[in-house]
Amino acid sequence: MEGIELMKDLYLLPFGGILYKDYVIIADLHLGFEEEMLSKGVYLPPAQLKRALEVLELATKLSKKIVVAGDLKHMFSKLGKREQRDVKAFLDRAEMLDVELVLVRGNHDNFVRHLLEERGFDVVTQLDLGEVKVVHGHERVEWDGIILMGHEHPSLGVRDEIGVSVKFPCFLRVPLDKGEAIVLPAIGPYQTGNNVSLHKEAYLSPIIRDRGRIEEAVPYVIDEELSVIEFPSLGLLEGMLLVQ
Repeated sequence: MEGIELMKDLYLLPFGGILYKDYVIIADLHLGFEEEMLSKGVYLPPAQLKRALEVLELATKLSKKIVVAGDLKHMFSKLGKREQRDVKAFLDRAEMLDVELVLVRGNHDNFVRHLLEERGFDVVTQLDLGEVKVVHGHERVEWDGIILMGHEHPSLGVRDEIGVSVKFPCFLRVPLDKGEAIVLPAIGPYQTGNNVSLHKEAYLSPIIRDRGRIEEAVPYVIDEELSVIEFPSLGLLEGMLLVQ
């Protein structure tokens, strides 16, 4: 599977994951999103689980060590019936594929720990992989190395000189005051992404808001047919970026 080597032993993959040594990291599956939307009177075709299973299958072609960098599930306040069913289906497939699964707990991952631990899967708040630390991104992290994180659901939205606009899910490589963060796109297809911006207040994560050198941040657009495409830094894209 083609991707782009960002640094030694670290590859950005066109399905939205990162291969670091013998780990594949994905983020923001948001299983059960359709259930919450239905409770608000909005019917969405079931897509989250289907896409999560597709990505799991792709990931296991590279490694059996899979890390979910937060937000395996969607609802904050409970574990819904549909949500529980979808999480169990995902874990069933992981077991069938003999996956070593680790959930790095995100802010949406309430009431789900027991479903993983009863199958022998680990749930942690951070995962140290030597030079790399995997977190979800919703909390401050004191780390001067490489941070792999989700939470932001980054997308690159740009407009050309005649006003035509497009939007693509992307990775975002953000230099920090010390070290750097690499933000993964959301796997969940209904999490279409938050437009990357030059304004720090537009970001959800305190890691990016407090420590990021945003003008130097580089987006890497993902396309499963074209692979991963590096764009210029956000500072150089000023004037073209879509503002939410």
